[in-house]
Amino acid sequence: MFLEMLMRFRLAESGAVTVDFVTITAVIVGFGMGVLLIVAPGIEAGASSITPVIQSSQGLSGRLLGTSE
Repeated sequence: MFLEMLMRFRLAESGAVTVDFVTITAVIVGFGMGVLLIVAPGIEAGASSITPVIQSSQGLSGRLLGTSE
């Protein structure tokens, strides 16, 4: 009886898709965090270099940032 139940459990694949999904999702999130760590300093440098241009511009963007009335 126990051996038969153990054999059925070993052959069952009902949770395999869930395990695969969780594993693949964890890998994707890990890669995303790795890319973010590599790219974030460059984005910060680029954003800080365009800030003065946006603040000194006329029109809607200047009004949104509160630099032009």
